[in-house]
Amino acid sequence: MRLFEFIKYDADAPGAEVDDKTRLELRRLANLFLLAGVTLTLFLLRAIAEALSVSFIPTPVIVVWGAALLFGWAATLVYGVFVTFVARRYGWLVLCLLPLTSIPAGVAYAWIRRGEIESAVLGDERTARPRQRRGGRRNR
Repeated sequence: MRLFEFIKYDADAPGAEVDDKTRLELRRLANLFLLAGVTLTLFLLRAIAEALSVSFIPTPVIVVWGAALLFGWAATLVYGVFVTFVARRYGWLVLCLLPLTSIPAGVAYAWIRRGEIESAVLGDERTARPRQRRGGRRNR
C-alpha cells in the first residue's frame, strides 16, 4: 500500500448509489457507533484511571464523567435496541438488551453491519485481489 492510497476511496464510486432505506440504516449505524464508541472510550478511560489510582482529577470532573457515562450507557442501550429491532437482527437485539453487553454489542454491531452493507454495495473486488510483493513471483 502506498502512502496516500486511501485517498482514492474518498471519492464516490460511480456505481455506489444506495436506496433511501439503506441510507437511513447507515445513518442509524453511524449514530449508534458514535454513541457507543464515545461511551466505551469514557468507560475505558475511567477503568484505566481507577487502575492507576489517579488522584489529580477534580471531583466535579469525576461527577460529570460519571453522569456522561451513565447517560451514554442508557442511550446506547435504548438506541441499540431500537436499531437492532428495526433491522430485525434479534441476536444482536438480545446482546443490546443486556446491560453488561449493550455498549460493546452496539459498537460491534454497527461496525459489522456497516461492513456488510459496504460489501453488498461496492462488491468484493477490493478484498478479492491477491497481494503480491513488488517484484512479482520469482522462479527458483
